Amino acid sequence: MALMRRLCILATFILCLFTGITNFADAAPKKKPAANNSKETITYVVQKGDSVGKIAKKYDVRAEDIARWNNLSDIAHIKIGQKLRIRVPKGTVSKSSSGSGQAPTITQSVSYVVKKGDTLGKISRKTGVSIADLKKNNKSLQKNPDKLKVGQTLVLRVQRFDGATGVSRGLANNGSLSGGIELKSGPGYTVRNPARSYGTALTNSLIMDTLAAYRAKYPKAPNYLIGDLSTKNGGKLTPHLSHQSGRDVDISYIATNPKNFVGFARMNASNFDAEKNWYTLERFLSTKKVQYIFVDYEVQKLLYNQAKKLGYTDSQLKPMIQYPNGKKSYYAIIRHAKGHADHFHVRFVCASTDVNCQ
Repeated sequence: MALMRRLCILATFILCLFTGITNFADAAPKKKPAANNSKETITYVVQKGDSVGKIAKKYDVRAEDIARWNNLSDIAHIKIGQKLRIRVPKGTVSKSSSGSGQAPTITQSVSYVVKKGDTLGKISRKTGVSIADLKKNNKSLQKNPDKLKVGQTLVLRVQRFDGATGVSRGLANNGSLSGGIELKSGPGYTVRNPARSYGTALTNSLIMDTLAAYRAKYPKAPNYLIGDLSTKNGGKLTPHLSHQSGRDVDISYIATNPKNFVGFARMNASNFDAEKNWYTLERFLSTKKVQYIFVDYEVQKLLYNQAKKLGYTDSQLKPMIQYPNGKKSYYAIIRHAKGHADHFHVRFVCASTDVNCQ
């Protein structure tokens, strides 16, 4: 009996000892999983109201790191549309939300009411929507594309800049600008007068992107000089008839001898850099967001010769440039206007965010 009691006590002791060891193992601190230190670089497009400090807070990074990653000499001066590289933990920011190097856009359907004198070509140039897309999205145009009726409503599939400001209202020569965005000097161009350099988000981004491409193509070439866009609220801008709604910009030509170049200077065959100027105008045209480009007819000849040198055919050039079909040929986007021998004038299409823009 005493032996049995001793065996029970021993068994209990062993059981308690085993349980204690097990509980100790459970109570021991668990090893933390290894931290994921991998990083990726996203591209952030600066929006209105942004500062380096706000962007740093948004992505939980330091402002001085953003300055270092982007070679910013002054973090107090960043521009709308400027692209910043930001290093973030991998997988924490979706690529779509951080931007892809371009200003974020949203495609939407808007209505366009046909006006007296409208043709498909005019509507296409005015809105930036191709004739093919106009037909694709409007059954009435698929059967009778040439039979437009005044008051007829067409559906346009267009892109607008998400969160953009700068609304063009009315006509280029009888309109206004709401919330105009100042265009500041950037790669490839210098702004002459900040008080007369306000445009829409679409206008400014197209200028910045096109002239940045020019700078990348010709890194040692002189800057273009940006003349007038619009004032902050638009309206009449002396001495211009247009430039009232944030969709117009005057830009100097590039001369063959940049040392003697002082901005707006009258061009001819002896001082006109046809290669660089054609490259820039061709880039503007490729955006499909240009309504007109006004260029003196004699200067057009120099551009035409450069395009032919590059292999363009007359059928390819006909919708692009008026020359050699005469000043009264209104089929092309590049067309003659008096007073444009020392600069060219770009008029961009209306964005879908614009109000009663024509």
